[in-house]
Amino acid sequence: MITCGIRAVCETRKEQQMASGTVKLLAVGDLQLMTREPPTDLFAQAAPVLSGADVTFGNCEWPYAEEAGDTHPVEAHINDDFDGGDLFVPGAPECIAMMGAAGFDVMSVANNHTMHGGYRAFARTLSLLIEAGIAPVGGGDTIISARLPAIVERVGHKIGFLACTSGFLPGAHAGRRTPGIVPLRRHTYAENNSWHDWGIEPATRTLVNRDDLAAMVDSITQLKAKADIVVLSCHWGILEHVSAIADYQREAARAFIDAGADLIVSQGPLPIKGIEVYRGKAILYCMGKFAMISPWSRAETPSGISAPLLDETSRGLAASVTITDGSITSVQVIPVYLGSSGRPNILAPGDPNFAEILAIVAERTAAAGLNGVMDADGRIALG
Repeated sequence: MITCGIRAVCETRKEQQMASGTVKLLAVGDLQLMTREPPTDLFAQAAPVLSGADVTFGNCEWPYAEEAGDTHPVEAHINDDFDGGDLFVPGAPECIAMMGAAGFDVMSVANNHTMHGGYRAFARTLSLLIEAGIAPVGGGDTIISARLPAIVERVGHKIGFLACTSGFLPGAHAGRRTPGIVPLRRHTYAENNSWHDWGIEPATRTLVNRDDLAAMVDSITQLKAKADIVVLSCHWGILEHVSAIADYQREAARAFIDAGADLIVSQGPLPIKGIEVYRGKAILYCMGKFAMISPWSRAETPSGISAPLLDETSRGLAASVTITDGSITSVQVIPVYLGSSGRPNILAPGDPNFAEILAIVAERTAAAGLNGVMDADGRIALG
């Protein structure tokens, strides 16, 4: 059974024989299908792995609707300045039907892209997810509904999901009377090392918005009282750097775990990033792309993204999580390779690119000063 606040999604496609007391959760990164004609083989390789998990989670990073509808005012101006056509055209509804058929159970809509098509396309995206048997989380028609969790029950385990985002254009967050996503805003300021360095090469520092942080902590606390496991999805981070983790991310991640979160899975920046363990809980700071179909070739760089960063979308991460007797007992980082096709290939040990991608994660973990440690197969040391 899946519940999503007052919304209910009937579970019809998964009738698996699960070991008593053990549940397998699979979490992946961004699914960004910017197309009106999705390739029919998009999930051909990944579907057996996605549907083989007892619960599968991803981030729905695009709006989907039969027609474009309205456009967010800020994004409308970006469209006006874009020479290559409409930058923010909703994807085909069939894209979400394919996600459901591939095995997704819960998806976050809290990110910087789902409001691109305006309120109508956003509402249609939520409806399409529910129609596909996927519980949406992290967005709604008001801030109250946007903050509602999704709770999935498997063999006596209740797994709760929440989502928020730090990356969005002004006005895309939900309000008391307006649709949108769950915000986790941050503030940026300049800091000098000492008084005689004022105004000279200051360091850029960030703080998480206190109201948004308190609201997320409250949501986690309430969900933990109802669920055995709380999974939090955060769409955040520093885009223009391959390893850096912002101050506000570290601060918020610890506060979320202190409040009861058992696992933090993240997306946002194009590069995959490092991992951290805090109080025995895993934090994946950026899992990157899982599927990305774009109307532009990789030789083109729309919206100011540099070509090297665009190349980062050729790889991503998944997390295979074992839940035993109400606790997370194992988290394994699994490399995903998209190549230039944008189609996800979930790798196994010995596959080309498997060791290379894990090595990148380890390198970026160290570069960011994080404490995460993995074995050769990607299993994170939680102790």
